[in-house]
Amino acid sequence: MDFVEWSYSVHTLFIYLTICITIPSMALYIAEVVVIVRHKKFQNSFYALFVMRAIPDCLCVLNSFYGYRLPSIIGSLLYPIYSKFPNWMLAMFFFFGGHTFQTNNLVTVFILLNRLTAIVMPIKHEKMWQKFLPFITIFVYIVPTFTCWSMFKMNAINQLNYPNSTTDRSFIINEAGDAPNIKYSFYISAAFSVIFLVLCVLLNICTFVAYKLHVTKIGLNGGNNEALIERKMMIYAVTTFVGHMFVASLFLILISNFNDPKTTVMFVIYYPLVMDTGTVVLSSWLLLWASGTFRQQLIRDFGIIRKTTNIPNIRVDAIEGLRSNTRWAVGGGAVGHQLQSRIYSSVQQLPAIS
Repeated sequence: MDFVEWSYSVHTLFIYLTICITIPSMALYIAEVVVIVRHKKFQNSFYALFVMRAIPDCLCVLNSFYGYRLPSIIGSLLYPIYSKFPNWMLAMFFFFGGHTFQTNNLVTVFILLNRLTAIVMPIKHEKMWQKFLPFITIFVYIVPTFTCWSMFKMNAINQLNYPNSTTDRSFIINEAGDAPNIKYSFYISAAFSVIFLVLCVLLNICTFVAYKLHVTKIGLNGGNNEALIERKMMIYAVTTFVGHMFVASLFLILISNFNDPKTTVMFVIYYPLVMDTGTVVLSSWLLLWASGTFRQQLIRDFGIIRKTTNIPNIRVDAIEGLRSNTRWAVGGGAVGHQLQSRIYSSVQQLPAIS
């Protein structure tokens, strides 16, 4: 048994592994988006681009569940349902697969460009980006729509993984015949990958050079808080690019050996793991490291254990306790009432605990 055959024999375990990795990261990703939307202090160009990339990242994972993971795990339950779907609902799997991949690449380029301008032109940086953000949003979502729209023309089918089996009804969504539309989608994604990698490498080189010149010019040291934040944000942008680079590299490997069945099998098996790790996992967890302010705000907004102190209640509880004890000790009557009032007045004069 070679590596390809072994990978295929345990591909279900890989699906479960990716689910265990992805679900917590997806929850964190969504929580981070909620924090950004709720608090104005995070509504700047960098976090706007973060949300812009989080949407296709999460949509790509959900799309993978729809067309690959769930049919592979519980295909016996879903096959009768999917068999009744119209063609466009099956083709939608390939449309969103290509669309989210290309959108991720475009937004990642703009995130790297954002970090470069933050160093080169710190004064005009935010004002300039706020002006162009609406156009960037339209661009990164509309361009992939045009390149992937042809996916709805395909003849999509539910392909059983084991057609001769009477017990295993797991399946994947595929295209009938020679799959011309899928091949077209892969070639487009590969072209996007080449352009994406070239642009990002150039931007990374420019960013590193600009950062070194910036630090040398103003004489900042490693202990400066502002310089530390900028350096962490730059590392975040570069590291998430590396994750997306691995995803893009898979398409280049596939295109270079497209007629090899083993290459296709390896792509299908390992693509979810590489995609989830390179996009959702890195982008969500690294942000907690890059921004301490954001991390603290996230904990305050979604902390399970909240430390609350209600100091005024201490004084009130003490008063109520003394009232109750006095009633039991004195019993009642005029003397008891006077003694209770005197004790109550004395307690009122005590300073509050702070």
